[in-house]
Amino acid sequence: MNKKNIPVSEYKNVRDLLERYVEALRTGSVDMMSGIFHKDVVTHGIVDGELVGGTGNLAAEFVRINGASPEITSHIDILDITPVTAVARIIIENDAIGSDCCEYVNLIKTDGKWSVFSKAFLQFDK
Repeated sequence: MNKKNIPVSEYKNVRDLLERYVEALRTGSVDMMSGIFHKDVVTHGIVDGELVGGTGNLAAEFVRINGASPEITSHIDILDITPVTAVARIIIENDAIGSDCCEYVNLIKTDGKWSVFSKAFLQFDK
């Protein structure tokens, strides 16, 4: 039997959430980050060859410290999705500090809403 398990609307919901994340980076809006990241989110990545990260909304902290990213561009790929989990890749160019990076985000759907519960990223050399 060939049964489609995930409606296209769920892919759109995940993409919309991640596009809102990139828009929050572009505009420098910490408030817009609300609801994008799960309250227990974990983020780790490589910056200047060193492992950084921890718990909490580190993306909002990045915006607080560095401000808006008016020249940011991005590409989002939804790599896989189930009824309650999703994996996506976001390629970002020219963030607030002029860096490019690749982010892999894991999302979870709780109480009918998607949120990012983990993020692993690599900041490319300048």
